[in-house]
Amino acid sequence: MDKPRGEDDIKDMKKLKDIILIVQIAMIFIGSIVGAGVCSGRELNQFFATYGMAGFLGLILCGLLYIVFGRIIIAIATCSRVRSYNEFVNLVCPGVVAKFINFVLTLFLLSSTAIILAGSGAIIHQYFGVPKWVGFMTMIVISSLFLLRKTEGLFEVNSIVVPTLVVIMSAVFFTYIIQFPSHISFSTMQLIPRQKSNLALSTIVYVSFNILTIIGVLVPLASELKRPKEITKGIVLGSIVLTIISMYIVFLMLVNPFYPKMYEIPLLAVASQISRVLQACILSVMWLEMFSSQVSNIYSLAHYMENRFQVKYNKAIFLIVGIAAPFSVVGFSKLVEFLYPLYGVLSLVFLIYCITYYMKIKKTAGKICAGVKNK
Repeated sequence: MDKPRGEDDIKDMKKLKDIILIVQIAMIFIGSIVGAGVCSGRELNQFFATYGMAGFLGLILCGLLYIVFGRIIIAIATCSRVRSYNEFVNLVCPGVVAKFINFVLTLFLLSSTAIILAGSGAIIHQYFGVPKWVGFMTMIVISSLFLLRKTEGLFEVNSIVVPTLVVIMSAVFFTYIIQFPSHISFSTMQLIPRQKSNLALSTIVYVSFNILTIIGVLVPLASELKRPKEITKGIVLGSIVLTIISMYIVFLMLVNPFYPKMYEIPLLAVASQISRVLQACILSVMWLEMFSSQVSNIYSLAHYMENRFQVKYNKAIFLIVGIAAPFSVVGFSKLVEFLYPLYGVLSLVFLIYCITYYMKIKKTAGKICAGVKNK
């Protein structure tokens, strides 16, 4: 007997909603990892392009590790019902280690928030001649409006920023290879020297650094949505797209090896060879990624304050901005110079504890905690 048409429509609608959610999660994942450092080309040059052609293998490994650790984090968060990054860290790490990681992570997110506020004003002032306070206040007002919409706002921000990122980076890459076809020959690429060794270590440090940062977003999402299967699929999709975009940027750094040494924003120098329009687009994408990172940072910190100090989420948003704003003027540069290496080491320690904890719950709790099957 044929099923009623209404049942098929309901199933189709559910599938469509699942697909939309997966795409939204993918965009949040990408938007939370990609920042101004990635868009400038400097970050990916440091971690991957300096290894020559082998850097592409590092990016593929990076994408695979994002999927593995993303799945582990969602499984642990869903099984344990933790709601913020501090609860997650307390769960997987022993007492003293957990306290130290939480302290450094909180300080890192707060300092990043302050630096983004300062940078948002500086980039608009430098390239568009607008007073710094305009960019500063624009970042605060717009990010607060989206943050007040909680998870829905996080979806909305990345639904704007990430497609823009993909389109602009694709446009720069494909326009470049059309205008400079001689730069894409395999023989030419092979001649590019490796400036560093230890690609595997560089890749693992880069992955661990980003994973520790985005648990502040992934954990609340897992708690609020209770859709681990779709979130995991979103991480897979996001990792694939992020790897492709990263490959575009690493390629452009490889064929322009002197730009990272000559320019603060090497990808901007690449775009300037192509067209002034793409140059302006790169600057716009950088500002948007700063905006996306700002929203992710404050979202993570607000959930932390809500669970750690019982401060209401909406109040926590303005409290965080109020703390970060003065430091954006004073400067956090010295603190960040100290925090980055320490944060990198702690990130590796955190991932080791994550793997250990996951293997433990996988053995003791079976399929519910390991695979986290949807209801």
